[in-house]
Amino acid sequence: MKNVETANPSISQQKMTDLSKTPIVMISMSRWDGDFSSAAWSIARTFSQSQPVIYVDYPYTVTDFIREYKQPNVKERVPALLFKNKPLRKLEEFGGELYALTPPVMMPAKRFSKGYVYNTLNTFNDHRLAKTILKAVKELGFTDFISYNSFNPQYLTVLPSYFKPVLNLYQSRDDINALEPYLRKHGVEGEITAIQNADVSFATSTHLRRTLCERTGADVKFLPNAASFETFRKAYDESLQEPADLQKIPKPRIGYTGNICHRQDYPLIKALSAAHPDKSIVLVGPKNFHAHTNIQLEEIPNVYFTGPKKVDELPAYLQHFDVLILPFLCNDVTRSIYPLKINEYLASGKPVVATPFSEDIRSFSDVIQLESSHELFTAAVETQLKTDSTEKSRQRYERASLNTWQNRVEQIRKWMHKACINKNEGS
Repeated sequence: MKNVETANPSISQQKMTDLSKTPIVMISMSRWDGDFSSAAWSIARTFSQSQPVIYVDYPYTVTDFIREYKQPNVKERVPALLFKNKPLRKLEEFGGELYALTPPVMMPAKRFSKGYVYNTLNTFNDHRLAKTILKAVKELGFTDFISYNSFNPQYLTVLPSYFKPVLNLYQSRDDINALEPYLRKHGVEGEITAIQNADVSFATSTHLRRTLCERTGADVKFLPNAASFETFRKAYDESLQEPADLQKIPKPRIGYTGNICHRQDYPLIKALSAAHPDKSIVLVGPKNFHAHTNIQLEEIPNVYFTGPKKVDELPAYLQHFDVLILPFLCNDVTRSIYPLKINEYLASGKPVVATPFSEDIRSFSDVIQLESSHELFTAAVETQLKTDSTEKSRQRYERASLNTWQNRVEQIRKWMHKACINKNEGS
């Protein structure tokens, strides 16, 4: 029996070929110059090496702008945010065909409960964003485009009638039911709608995939996170200069990279610092933890903060750490997480200690050490420092090499091609 591609080589095959040249418009809840790495940005950069990608900044609302207008990255965007002046720019520094699109400021619709005011403002925002995207696509000389919503259930979950992508994709990365109230308020329903309206939908963890299949009745696929392997392998393959802000921090160093937020087990970090007074705990990333713990981490003498770093800077930090940690809580929030940083960590070859917070992190038990209690976790750090070897380091590196964004993008392309065939056959 012939497969679909072979049996129907005419219109479907032509459309499949066109997909590799069609620009991808990606919206997400992160910005291209954000404080920490994101799956959306990594996928966008990977796709852009072979086809145009328009990466849409997470929109600023009027409220966001008033609160943040003094920040440098907001000041740079003022012409686009307030006057729609040159919102599209090519990001030459990343190579490929990668563009950043800054939408004009939006109305703070999400502050309101569902009803007339919310519906009116939400519809206004969707039209404002859709028209900005269509103008950018036209500016680049295209008419067709692929819409890729990478976990932004607040915008364009229902597409306006004039907004007609060749394909509509939706990716989920967290269980919104377990996130902050402002995201849950409209996000749960928005995500259900987005998935039901998508041609292809996928989730980054096995637990999340099952949850969304049940919640939506749709065929949600599994697409785990990966690593920018060519970037993070440098921590293993090359000799990198020690970052200036690490040079004064004593060794051995226990390192964490990423958002410091509601996911971390702060009593565990405190216990770790107490159990290892001779070691430095270095947290690399934006500090968003004050609302989630009463523990004064800044007052602990062997806990250090470097602030957020760009993705391309992180390999140097990983190389100059001795052991890496994922001290996440084990709860409803983390149960649906396939952490972006696990493959970044493994690419460095360094030993990793994590809590067994999700089904997906437990799948790495052959190359990392998983411990649930504070006592065992702190002991595991010492064990990993003493028992690390060249062979173990190589095994971690090789595992990461299987989980690259290029591999993930190829999987997405296969799903897109199949969805395009199905749409053509149904038309």
